[in-house]
Amino acid sequence: MQDTGRVKSTLHPEASSIVFDADLRRAVSDELPFYAEIDRAQAIMLERVGLIDRDVARKVLVELDRLQADKFQSVAVSPAPRGSYLAYEDHLRSVIGKEASNLHLGRSRNDINATLVKLKLRGPYQELAGELLQLLRVLCGLARAHTETVFPLHTHRQPALPSTFAHHLAAFASAFARDLDALMAAHPLLNRSCLGAGAGGGTTLPILPDLTARLLGFATPPVNSIDSVASRDLVLRLLADFAVLASNLSRVAETLLLWVGDSGLASLPDELVGSSSAMPHKRNPFLLEQVQGKAGAVIGCFVAAVTGMHSAPFTNCVAVGTEATRHVWPGIDHSIGSVRLIRLCFSGLTVAKDAPSAMLERSFVNAMEAATRLTIYGGLDFRSAHNKVGQLVTTAIECGVPNLLAIAQGGRMWGPGVSLAPDVIARTARAGGGPAPEAVLATLDELETGIERSVVFLRELGASWSRAREELRSAITKLDEPRLQSIDDGE
Repeated sequence: MQDTGRVKSTLHPEASSIVFDADLRRAVSDELPFYAEIDRAQAIMLERVGLIDRDVARKVLVELDRLQADKFQSVAVSPAPRGSYLAYEDHLRSVIGKEASNLHLGRSRNDINATLVKLKLRGPYQELAGELLQLLRVLCGLARAHTETVFPLHTHRQPALPSTFAHHLAAFASAFARDLDALMAAHPLLNRSCLGAGAGGGTTLPILPDLTARLLGFATPPVNSIDSVASRDLVLRLLADFAVLASNLSRVAETLLLWVGDSGLASLPDELVGSSSAMPHKRNPFLLEQVQGKAGAVIGCFVAAVTGMHSAPFTNCVAVGTEATRHVWPGIDHSIGSVRLIRLCFSGLTVAKDAPSAMLERSFVNAMEAATRLTIYGGLDFRSAHNKVGQLVTTAIECGVPNLLAIAQGGRMWGPGVSLAPDVIARTARAGGGPAPEAVLATLDELETGIERSVVFLRELGASWSRAREELRSAITKLDEPRLQSIDDGE
C-alpha cells in the first residue's frame, strides 16, 4: 500500500528495514496464522450482522484456508514496507477484490495486535505450565524415595543443621508450585478478547464482540476499549512471574552446584555434564550455570518491558504494544528452557552413599539441638546454653575431636534419653515443617493435590480453546448452508 490518501508514499526503506521484517519470513510463523484465525472469526461475525456479503465471507474463508495450506508463502514473497498486516491485507484485496478490506470494519490494527499477542501466548503458556508440572512430579517422586536419606542443611554455604534429601526437594517443589500458581493466575487476562475495541474508541457499528471472542476461545469480550488497546499488563505480569521463577530456578541451581561440587554430596551423570577442552579431569555441571545465565536474561526482559511501558501514555502506542511487548517471547522461551534443564538435572541426580552422613558427623550440625536441650534440662537460659555449646565446639576443634558427642560427657548433660545423633534429630524434627518423614510426606500430599488440581485446570483451559476452534470451523461450514432461521449469536 503506497497511497493511503493521507500518506502518499511507502515508508523510507532504511526505516522500514529497522522496524519491519520486509521479507515477511518471521511473520509467516509468528503473525500470519493468527491474523488468519482472527479474520475467520471476523468474517463470520460481519456476515452474521450483515456488514459483509455471504459471498465475500466465503471467498475470504476459502483464501485463508489456501494460504494456511501454502504456509502463507504467497504472502511471504510480497513487499512489506509498512508491516506484515498491511501486506497480508493487500494480498487478500489482490485475490478477492477490494471488498476484502471490509473485514476491517469495526476494528483496527490496535485491537487486532492486542488480540494476536494473547492468541500467540497460548502455546508457550501451556508449554511452560506443562514443564513446571513435570518438574513438580519429578521432585515429589524423588522426595518420596528419600524421606529417610539424611542430608545436611546449609546456611551461609556451611553445614548447619541435620535434614533430609526429601526435605530439600519438598522445599524446592513448594517454591515452584507457587510459581505455577502465579502463572495460572494470569489466565483471566490471557482469556479476555480485545477484538472490537478498534483503535481505542470502540465502534458505532452493530458488531458482536461476544461472538468473535467465543469463536477465538476467549472467555470474555472487551470491557473497556481504551484499556483493551492500551494495556499490556498481561505481558508485565507474565514477565514478573517468569522473573520470580527464574530467581527460584537460579537459587536451586546454585544449591545443586554446591552439592555436586567439592562437597561430593551428589553427582550428575555423564550426559548432564560437560568436559574441558584442556583439563582432562574435569566434569563441568555447566547446565546448572546455563540456568543461572538464563535467569539474568529473563529478569532483563522484565526490566526492559516495564521500563519501556512506564512513562507511555495510556492509549495505543508503539513503545508499549511493540517494543516493550516483544520481550515476552524471549522471556518465556528462556523460562521453558530453564525449567526443562533443572528437571533433567534432578532426574539424573544421585545422592552420594556416604558423603552426606560423613559431613553431618564432622560438622557439629547438632550444636543448636544441644543448646536447646541444655536450656530445657540443664537449667540454663538459651543464650547461656548457646555460649556453653559454642565453647564445647571450640574445644572439640582444638583437640581434633571430630564431633560434639565425643567431648560432651557421654551425653549426660543433655538430659535423659536425649540423642543428639544427626539422623535422630532429622527424624524427630516434626514441628514447623521440619525434616521428619511424616512432616515431609504431609507437604508432598499437599503438593500432589495441588498438582492434580492444576492439571485439571490446564486441561479444561486447553479444551475450551479446542472447542472454540471446532465451533469456528462449524460456523464456517454453515456458511455454505441455506440460512433458514436466525443463528444464536450468543447475545
